[in-house]
Amino acid sequence: MVLRAILSHYRRHPLHLLSLWVILMLATALWSGVWSLTQQARDSMRTGEAQLSGRQQVVRSDGAPVTVEDFVTLRRQGLCVMPWLEVDAGEGRGRLVGIDPLAMACAGNQETGAGTSLDGEPFVDIHRAAKLAEAGHRHRLRLLLDAPEDLSLPPQWQRQPDPAALSTGELADSFLLNLDALGVLVVLVSALLIRSVYTLGLAQRREGLALLERYGVTRGRLQRLLLLELLILGLSGIVPGYLLGQLLADGLAGGFGEAMGSLFGTPLLRGGDTFLQFGVTAILMLLVTFWCGLELLRPRGKWVTGNRWLHVTTVVLMMGVGGVLVFSGERLVAVFAGTGMIMAATGLATPYLMNQWPKTSSGTAPLGLWRRRETGVLIRRLSLPLVALQLAVATVIAVQALVTTFEDTFQQWLGQRLAGDLFVEVPAGKRPEDVAGILSFQPSIVEWHPVIRGQVRLPLPDGNTIALDLMATDTGSGLIREWELLQSVPDPWQAVAGGGVLINEQLARRHQLEPGDTLTLQFPEHRLSPRVAGVYSDYGRPAGEVLLDHDELPASFVPGFQSVTIALESDATTSDRQSLERDLERVWSVADIEIRDTGTIRELANRIFDQTFLLTRAISLLTLVLAGAALLMTGWVALASRRWYVHLLAVWGLRRRERLGLLVRLGMGLMFRVWLAALPLALLLTWVLVARINPVAFGWSLPMAIYPGYWLQLLVVMVIIGLVLGSLAARVRRGAPVTMPVLTEGGER
Repeated sequence: MVLRAILSHYRRHPLHLLSLWVILMLATALWSGVWSLTQQARDSMRTGEAQLSGRQQVVRSDGAPVTVEDFVTLRRQGLCVMPWLEVDAGEGRGRLVGIDPLAMACAGNQETGAGTSLDGEPFVDIHRAAKLAEAGHRHRLRLLLDAPEDLSLPPQWQRQPDPAALSTGELADSFLLNLDALGVLVVLVSALLIRSVYTLGLAQRREGLALLERYGVTRGRLQRLLLLELLILGLSGIVPGYLLGQLLADGLAGGFGEAMGSLFGTPLLRGGDTFLQFGVTAILMLLVTFWCGLELLRPRGKWVTGNRWLHVTTVVLMMGVGGVLVFSGERLVAVFAGTGMIMAATGLATPYLMNQWPKTSSGTAPLGLWRRRETGVLIRRLSLPLVALQLAVATVIAVQALVTTFEDTFQQWLGQRLAGDLFVEVPAGKRPEDVAGILSFQPSIVEWHPVIRGQVRLPLPDGNTIALDLMATDTGSGLIREWELLQSVPDPWQAVAGGGVLINEQLARRHQLEPGDTLTLQFPEHRLSPRVAGVYSDYGRPAGEVLLDHDELPASFVPGFQSVTIALESDATTSDRQSLERDLERVWSVADIEIRDTGTIRELANRIFDQTFLLTRAISLLTLVLAGAALLMTGWVALASRRWYVHLLAVWGLRRRERLGLLVRLGMGLMFRVWLAALPLALLLTWVLVARINPVAFGWSLPMAIYPGYWLQLLVVMVIIGLVLGSLAARVRRGAPVTMPVLTEGGER
């Protein structure tokens, strides 16, 4: 009978039960979807590194591309080579990777890793992948070697480091940590929403619970029954929420997998659902649910109270500690922790500050006083969902500013790096100098320059050395001299032509280098000590890089990759390009060379950019939708408890249209306050993202930019939410009691 009495609240207020269940289910879906994709990404990188780390690539000495027949021939000769045939499967399926299980076993990979069996994509038998390649699908075959260095190769074959071997490093860690941070934000916002709905319902049940205590039901028994109610409610929402999250993950996996492949060179392995994933999700969401139960453990008579001085002290301490971590933290986890503390402190302070606004407003008109008083009541009763909406709005603004700024800066950077029209990969064993005569006297070519890439060592003060990426080119080329430098000495390109070097922003930040400093570069048999002539931007990776003139390279330097960038006349035709391709193949004595249009590369880079931030944008917008929907549901519940006071408007003689206008202004004013409260936090988050998290995570920063037009778009969304909320308030007067409700401790009129 006691249990029936407790549950009778939901029979009278079914919308309250529906609100709790829907919010819990959607929160579980968002968290489980993000966490599932993040875990799949980690498994993919771990598996890819295990398969490719330390491998060497077997190539033909004549520069001809390798074929499946070459793989068969080498295996029959007893050489342990592994094929890695990547094929664009088309029809939105992404990439397939053709492998040979026997060759994997030969190399010691008895287990190819979670999700990499031949039971499903992306790993398939090489025979199937070869059929797609023969049908005209874009493909690339690499033969990987897992053998000692002193093992001799058959004639016409040579080994070289595999340029596609994974080295995700800090970039992958930062990429996944960003997703983890978004997942934590989802949990935080969801926890605020769930607790707000529950505490609001608990306030509605206050009189009934007090009545049960007067009838002799002990407080401990009430607490146990209410905790059991929370447990059942949590389990009923977690299971469908988890299934919905897996559907969300499957829907985003295509674009996310493409970004993974482009950024880190490995496809996204779609592992099956595991009990661990469900267990972690269930435990986390149950903890969030039972956080609501802490409200039940308050001392007797203190169902809804608070200590103002403790509140203020907590806010000040969290702001101070968070600020120190954000401004001085040297590790990404510290910056994220500090940002989270500032967001939490802002959320604690926002309801109090918003509640002071009505008290300090001028005007004594009766309706104005009523609206301000009612606004104060709603702020107190809806404090948690309002804070959740504030955090969601601030995050959406910051993410949009980051993505838009990055996109604009990335386009400028691509314009510098892709200044030419054609990109020609130099075949293995060949040199760019061999085709200098053709390129210099070809009438359709305006300008060209070689690009030589490799690695060099940087000695450190402690006696150790670290590897740096090296890029050497003709720094006298006009295509190169169009680069914009972040810092430089006077006439930097002349300094580079005279033996100086340019360094990327990552290297400059990591080792506190500035133009004019001396940098020591250690080659295998040579050492250079050039001066730094300038610092250039280098987006998308954390590695340090130096750029020098190709004439400064030691003769013993062995490049890892070589290419030629070519700028054509504006009226160059397709036949001119075909003629150039034939001339290059003839001089280099190869059957096929790879010539790519820089416009195609730019399009691919933009597509990778969009896919990389697709998940970030989707999660932030879904969080905003969840917060807005939850506010509407909790607002409906809160306003339902204010029916008597809304009914007073009719008693005072206001016509229906006047009452509707007053309540709509009430809802829109509340949303306007939330929007204003979100702007300072949004500016702070934007600065943290571009000036702290990016440099700490990747070694490069972005310019601070804001987009007020987007703020106004969000204001329109907030106004619509306020309009709907006000309309709901006008409807809840139906069936309002005509007698004033009796208030017990903790109630407010």
